[in-house]
Amino acid sequence: MDNPNTNISNQKKLRILVAEDNEINQQLIQRILQKAGYVVDMVDNGREAVEFASRNQYDFILMDIQMPIMEGHEAARRIRNAECRVRNKIEKDTDAGDQRPKTSGRRPVPIIALTGGDIETEMEKCLGLGMNGCIGKPLFRDQLLSVIKIWTAAEPVGPAAGKAQKDVATPVVKNSSAHQPIDLDRALNEFMGEKEVLNGILNEFTRKVRSQINAIQRAILSLDFNEIAKEAHSIKGGAANLTANMVAGIASALEKAAELKQVELAKNLAGELEEKLQQLETYLQNANISVIGA
Repeated sequence: MDNPNTNISNQKKLRILVAEDNEINQQLIQRILQKAGYVVDMVDNGREAVEFASRNQYDFILMDIQMPIMEGHEAARRIRNAECRVRNKIEKDTDAGDQRPKTSGRRPVPIIALTGGDIETEMEKCLGLGMNGCIGKPLFRDQLLSVIKIWTAAEPVGPAAGKAQKDVATPVVKNSSAHQPIDLDRALNEFMGEKEVLNGILNEFTRKVRSQINAIQRAILSLDFNEIAKEAHSIKGGAANLTANMVAGIASALEKAAELKQVELAKNLAGELEEKLQQLETYLQNANISVIGA
């Protein structure tokens, strides 16, 4: 059995690579992992993930599937191919009589996919590419830390490992219902009770979504369905992780309408999305969460 004290020492050194292009999700994931005691490197696309993985030794990689420049499937494939080349070189050197220690002969780094799509479909594809599993969005703290624990056999060591600290702000709203534009209790819990941090991210989120809605409306006029789908997908991911489920739901429907090139439906959904954002801003103001509206 491992020495528990040795385990704790090792946990603090765990290094994690996160490939995620959504800024809101980046902030949430990075804060959770750093609070849990992990060293985190954050990249915006698959190409950067491949580059970082080639230069550093990671204990765990969280790989978003839908990213710009290079998507997650291709990034994971390249990382596994690079690992295979290293193993082959080590075997070749060993056969040639080179008995020097091979510091790069580590086990393949666990790669877990993160997707907003169908889990069963993605799981099959990801496993076929040599990834170790797939989890769906929205991604919440307990789920993330549990998956890391499974694949690294290490417990998180920081305050994010447990419940929100007793000396931080308590949730603003009690008994959130499905009819409210955001579940503030859960959102605050995900941010470990840090109200000011959540305030800042909600401010940033509402400003960004308003800008994205403007971009969507311009894209509808020019029939740029790829742009509509891209912006809607981004809104959906950020809203879901912040528990702004009404905004997330409309954004999801808009993304599908864009994929099917349903222009009239896209117009209607863009209008609904703007209404839901306004409702969210008003609700946050009334709940004493400062946001900047239109």
